[in-house]
Amino acid sequence: MKKLSAFILFSFLWVGFAHAQKLKIHIPLSPAGSFDAEGKIVNGYVKKKGSSYVASKMSVVAKELKTGIDLRDEHLHDRLKAKKFPKIEILKASGKGGKGKAEVKIRGVKKSVAFTYKVKGKTVEFKMPIVLKQFKFDHDKDSLSYMGVGVSDKVEVTGTLKVK
Repeated sequence: MKKLSAFILFSFLWVGFAHAQKLKIHIPLSPAGSFDAEGKIVNGYVKKKGSSYVASKMSVVAKELKTGIDLRDEHLHDRLKAKKFPKIEILKASGKGGKGKAEVKIRGVKKSVAFTYKVKGKTVEFKMPIVLKQFKFDHDKDSLSYMGVGVSDKVEVTGTLKVK
């Protein structure tokens, strides 16, 4: 019931490496517990260029991120400011040798985010840790907590994407 929005936004950005691919955002809570938010990337692509992988123009519709609990979904969408910023975007990303950088845009804030990946056949599995403060989630009053339960500042976005 925390501002899971930030975690989900970063997850969408990382998942942006694929077209209509699924992603998962793991959101740890404090003092205890955690939950996952899931969504799909609705556009964009991942392409192999030599020994590198590149992607651009990927996005996730913020209001389509789901946690399995309607009230938590509402809180997440509110924290992501989904009405004002309907998409979480990966503007561009590139990687080589299992490591990469992506330019992610969440709630109108663009940041460079590091990630790791593994190639498995014609897919890429990735992990992208997102630090919520970088996307100004700490600027909102009570932005990362709900009824005394807070979201950790770091969430992890994972997903599997098809390579074009």
